[in-house]
Amino acid sequence: MAVLFLPSSSQCLFLALMLFLTNISAQTQQLSRTNFTCPVDSPPSCETYVTYIAQSPNFLSLTNISNLFDISPLSISKASNIDEDSKLTPNQVLLVPVTCGCTENRSFANISYSIKADDYYKLISATLFQNLTNYLEMEDANPSLNPNLLPLDAKVVAPLFCRCPSKNQLNKGIKYLITYVWKANDNVTIVSSKFGASQGDMLTQNNFTDAANLPILIPVTNLPKLDQPSSSGSISSSKKLPVIIGISLGSAFFIVVLTLSLVYVYCLKMKRLNRSTSLAETA
Repeated sequence: MAVLFLPSSSQCLFLALMLFLTNISAQTQQLSRTNFTCPVDSPPSCETYVTYIAQSPNFLSLTNISNLFDISPLSISKASNIDEDSKLTPNQVLLVPVTCGCTENRSFANISYSIKADDYYKLISATLFQNLTNYLEMEDANPSLNPNLLPLDAKVVAPLFCRCPSKNQLNKGIKYLITYVWKANDNVTIVSSKFGASQGDMLTQNNFTDAANLPILIPVTNLPKLDQPSSSGSISSSKKLPVIIGISLGSAFFIVVLTLSLVYVYCLKMKRLNRSTSLAETA
């Protein structure tokens, strides 16, 4: 006869607590694979950059993106190698300057955000800030607010993942650790080439196991000059002059050709008319 063992209520409570803590630990590990702790030999704060992807419908203008990060459009345009009045294209990569600092041994760039209607932390972190932070970090950064009932117009902190270079990295010439959210179809070769980074430095700095939609760090010796789409907005002043000259020369050539054609047709007509008159007189 089989004996069925039934755990006591205290044992059930203990097992439930262990499962809960294990789930929280797994979530935390899943949401932050790259090490964003503050290096012992790094400065307390630094100026660095995070990447942002232009997206429809609300974030295809520098104004809206700069308002989200509470900085000027000019600072984004300078870092991103585009004109301030450029029209952005979907999936265009931008560099956004931020100030990175240590908070309880973790490196964050704290951005102030005003709660809108129907906002919640997962929406803010995953959609607006494109996984540069996550809802767990936002809950920790705003302990006085109920995450399930966010007051309208309340100011919350969005802690974006970042990191300042260590002394050893600075000695190697690494000036910035750019925060970039890894995409499912990314690979180290393509990303390192896009940002002018060393593949070895990227592999040393990050854990790429299941890194999709998670922030990583791209060590660079200089701010990369991103290759931007040629259709991304108005033509710069340096490119306008050749265009204007080309249009002017083309128009002038067309006018000359048209004038010569009209003169030729007129002369041919007059020649025929004179010939007809001469034949009539002879007859």
